Amino acid sequence: MQAYMLYDNEFNTLSFQTLHDQVMHYLQSKGFNIIERGIGKGDLDYCMGCFGCWIKKPGECVIPDTMADINRDYIQSDVVACLCPVVFGQFSANIKNALDRWIPNVLPFFGKRPDGSTTHPGRYESYPKQIMIGYADDATDEDIQLFHDITRKHRREVDTLWYHHGDDLSHDLSSITLQRVGVAL
Repeated sequence: MQAYMLYDNEFNTLSFQTLHDQVMHYLQSKGFNIIERGIGKGDLDYCMGCFGCWIKKPGECVIPDTMADINRDYIQSDVVACLCPVVFGQFSANIKNALDRWIPNVLPFFGKRPDGSTTHPGRYESYPKQIMIGYADDATDEDIQLFHDITRKHRREVDTLWYHHGDDLSHDLSSITLQRVGVAL
């Protein structure tokens, strides 16, 4: 079993270090081989909106940077844990950029979710279970709720957790089924 952990290198706080170590230890205790990737400003170019990942090279971004490795490791994993520094209730710019660039993993067609919003159908038969763990030393209750709401709105097969420095997330993590999920994104 493989787990992938993605995080923002620019938010290397004490909270991040403790969270990182907890998640790493938990996944290892469940028998996962873990691949981790930290990203920072300048590591990834921004999506150009060229649709090359759907037309020119289906399933692969045409921008020659480390996103090809991130997408490959993502889709080959059973579980993906994103350690998300939260700024104004949303992912940091580096995490948001990586999430935006996961678009080659879906098809260019449109579908409708049960709530009426638009989505793209999956490219693959199954996807890794996504766990988004938000953290920020100075987050308000509104920031935390916004992080949960926005993340769940845009991803159906996702679990969101919030980490306050000093928390033990093992109970919250143990409530999540750590296996690949269906195609409904």
